[in-house]
This record gives sequence, C-alpha cells and structure tokens, in this order.
Amino acid sequence: MSLSDASKAELRLCSRLQLSDEHAACLISAMRAGVSARSAVVLSPLAAADYKPPFACVDTSEWSWLPPRVFVPVEGERPTVHADYAAGLYYSLDLSSCWESAPLSVVPPPGSSLDLCAAPGGKSMLMAARYLPRQHVANEVNAQRRGILRKNIQQCGVPNVEVTGLRPDQWATDGRLFDLLLADAPCSGQSLLCKGIRNPGCLGQQMVNGNAKRQKGILLAAVQCVAPGGHILYSTCTYDPDENEKVMAYILKRMPEWQAVEVPVLADFRSALVDFPCYRMLPHHGCGAGGFCCLLRRATEK
Repeated sequence: MSLSDASKAELRLCSRLQLSDEHAACLISAMRAGVSARSAVVLSPLAAADYKPPFACVDTSEWSWLPPRVFVPVEGERPTVHADYAAGLYYSLDLSSCWESAPLSVVPPPGSSLDLCAAPGGKSMLMAARYLPRQHVANEVNAQRRGILRKNIQQCGVPNVEVTGLRPDQWATDGRLFDLLLADAPCSGQSLLCKGIRNPGCLGQQMVNGNAKRQKGILLAAVQCVAPGGHILYSTCTYDPDENEKVMAYILKRMPEWQAVEVPVLADFRSALVDFPCYRMLPHHGCGAGGFCCLLRRATEK
C-alpha cells in the first residue's frame, strides 16, 4: 500500500510518531488488516513451578522482555478450550499486555500494590507472576467489569487480593500509600484496529484529547497514593503521543519529585520523541498489536 492511499487521520498519526515512510506504511497496513493480535498465557499461582501448558508454544528465548511464567501459543492454538484454563492454572491475554508489564523487571518486590484500572485482571496476573505482594488491591470502577475481575482473580487463585470499586479521586483521599501502582489507563485504543476490532473515532483528535485529559486526571490522583520510593507503571493500548509521551511529560513537569526510570530490557523500544525513558511497541515488531509503557518512581524522603 502506498502512503498516498492512506487517510488523513492515519497519516496524521504516523506524522506524530515521526515514522519513516516504510514504518508508516507498516502501521497503516496493520490497522487496516486487523490481524496483528497475538495470544499469550501467564501461569497463575495455582500452577506448579515446573508446569507446562497443554498446547504447543513458540520459542521465546530471544524476547528478553518477556515476563516470567508466560508462554506464547503457536498460531492456531486455543488456550481457553483446555480444562487447565477452566481450572485457573493460567490466564489468557494479548502478548502486547505482557510487553507493557516488562518495566516491572526493575521494580523491587512491593509490600503493597494497587491496580487502579484492573479489569479484566491481566496486569494483576502478570504482577503476581513476578512477586506476590503482602497486600494487593485490584480496583475497577465499572460494576460489571468489576464482577469479571473478581471472577478471574478467584479462578486463578491469586492470594491477598482486595477487589474494590473506587474512583481515582476517591483513592487520592483514601489515605493508603502503596509501593507499586499499576495504571493501565483508559485510552482511545488505536491498537484495537490492528486486532480487527472496530473502533470508530479512535484516530480523531476529539477522542484522543478527551482520553488525554482523563489520563492526566487519573495520574494526578495516582501520585497521591504512592509511598516515597514507590513506582507507577503507566500503560496504554494506543499509539498517539498525546495520550502517552505528552501525558508523562505533563506529570513529570507538575510533579518534580517523580522521575522516569530506564528499563534495560526495553531499550530497543525506547521512544525518540522525548528525552526521558518511555517505550512503544508497534505491530511491525511482531509481538502483537502494540502499546505504550512508562515507569515512574517517586523520590524517597530525605
């Protein structure tokens, strides 16, 4: 496909990302084809250390960013049809979500953690694959989605989890402080197009601006919930810098006690759009539909 055939909205996104013509054509083709989704499974605490899934998996030894206890099925395998899935031995999710959790590789095991936008539970599962905090709160405002979250947490046997439904502003005044906060923020979801899911308006400026405003509000509340020396992992499943780099830059400017943290295993994905470390994966990387992540750390008290 030539770039001359692309819509203005697609070209505008590629321009914001400062993509070469070759990579722009790859992204636009992926959004139109809708076949970039790639499944993965993360083992639950119920699965033994030597457990192997009952389906064929690809060799992932070259993906240094892959979280522990994660397997990637070969094309055509359906992990959710096996009895082990119903028994809660593993949780099925998109490989891009696993990539977005890679910054946890540089976070010390937390004593307490909060997954602020937790449903359906993938990020909490990925965190549990690395370490089990003494206290974990999985929060979801939407009641229906909160029910799904609770079911997934219980089915996979994740211990020491409190499921809640507070708004971010309510958490800001709750008084509890956490060592780690996960903010898989609501976004325009541009990567859904690459999974073959219709998402009208996701490339439009109105939707992008609305989500960016909401994301800033969520993070301004989130920073009030983290203990000195603690971390926030911010992630989205969208590409636009207005919802990613610019949101991070806004928080770092407003909150000088926070800094962005380097994640060595994601060095190949580092964004060139800003001078602080944050990371973006696009469909042409071959690891799913893509996403964005940035790890923030709050300075310790003197």
